[in-house]
Amino acid sequence: MTIALIAAGFLIMAYSTFFGYQLKSRASGGLIGTRLTQLLAMIAAFALSYLVVGALTFGRPADSSMLILSVILLLGAVFVILVLNLVRDVLGTLE
Repeated sequence: MTIALIAAGFLIMAYSTFFGYQLKSRASGGLIGTRLTQLLAMIAAFALSYLVVGALTFGRPADSSMLILSVILLLGAVFVILVLNLVRDVLGTLE
């Protein structure tokens, strides 16, 4: 169960990274472009953390702490999608 949740979170984060780069191409310069670059760096680090957690938990018996960690990471991935949707809407308003 924990590996499935971590894999789902990683897939969401991979989509978020792709979606973030699409947003970055819409606002490549200025303050918004700089902040989007920083946001994408954080998203990439967050996506890599899924790989690390997945590698560390693979083959281990599932316990409640790992289940809680995987749920928290999955909810974090959903939060990233919500933030990117907010950025998309703000960029749409500014254009």
